[in-house]
Amino acid sequence: MLKKRTKNILYVLAGILIFAILYALKNTTYFLRALGFVFFIFLFFIIDYLFNLGFKKHHYLIVILLSTAGVLLSPLYFISPNYDKILHFISPFLIAILIFFLVDKLKTEFSIKLVITLAIVISLLAIFEIGEYLLDQLFDLKLQGVYLRDYTGIAKLNIIQDRNDDTMIDLILGTIGSLLFVLWKTAVFHYNKIRISLK
Repeated sequence: MLKKRTKNILYVLAGILIFAILYALKNTTYFLRALGFVFFIFLFFIIDYLFNLGFKKHHYLIVILLSTAGVLLSPLYFISPNYDKILHFISPFLIAILIFFLVDKLKTEFSIKLVITLAIVISLLAIFEIGEYLLDQLFDLKLQGVYLRDYTGIAKLNIIQDRNDDTMIDLILGTIGSLLFVLWKTAVFHYNKIRISLK
């Protein structure tokens, strides 16, 4: 039986192999997305490994899912106006699972753990939106606002939602997703308490 750290190293090596294959088949934009995908998973692994956080396989699956939806499938942002909104609703729920796993190790009440998790996730959402704003100001990457690709004649991007509206709606959806995690975790906690008391 392989040790956990050995398994994690093998996962990273498999990721590097996939990265090498993608590089061999590269096209510039797809290669950059693939590079970002591998980078985020590798960064998660390095943080987990260096700080001995003990993330489980399903946590790695969540990171792979988030990286796939947010980075590899990023062209969908310009094809469907709802894709970005769906991500901003679902991603905070998944991120809250990762954060709660760490916060749950604290020796404090369950309700305090939920408040800390909620505060961290909402803070991360705000930092993400600030990052989008700064990148747009510096490089005009069109990260804020909702755009659709117009393929009639010359391909161009048409804005269909104002940058400020987009940011506010993203934050609202992210907060709702985070609160849904709190409700779900609370329901599970009380269900388990009732189940144990009935035994």
